[in-house]
Amino acid sequence: MVGRLYRASRCIEHLTTSRKNPAPTLEITLYNMLGEKIVENMKIPIDTGYEGPIMLTSELYETFMKAELPRTLWRTYKTLSGTIVMRTARAVVKIADMELETFVETPFFGSGKLLMGREIINKLTIIIDGKKQETCIAEMG
Repeated sequence: MVGRLYRASRCIEHLTTSRKNPAPTLEITLYNMLGEKIVENMKIPIDTGYEGPIMLTSELYETFMKAELPRTLWRTYKTLSGTIVMRTARAVVKIADMELETFVETPFFGSGKLLMGREIINKLTIIIDGKKQETCIAEMG
């Protein structure tokens, strides 16, 4: 096999989070486990350095607390600044036409931020087009 051909669909312009390098971004809709739509068409930066699923700000995470896991099941991550304990709750994420049951997280201490990590990225085929400054969901084409 020489290679694979993909067709880009649902392209999202990168977020300008700094002056030098805009962040690859996907657009998601999040639902709590009761099926209530919490956010729609939210642009969230992709972070391959974050091993988890979706990190939220503490404020946004509060809307998912009805499905929070017991503290014994919260996840921890080792970082350069030490171990971080993450509050963890169940959620459903919609990306393009795909719906996935997943977890959302926020730090137990601190305010958190919006990030999509490898746990979700590894379930997708995406095209990061740096020259066009956009990220696209890819389909076999």
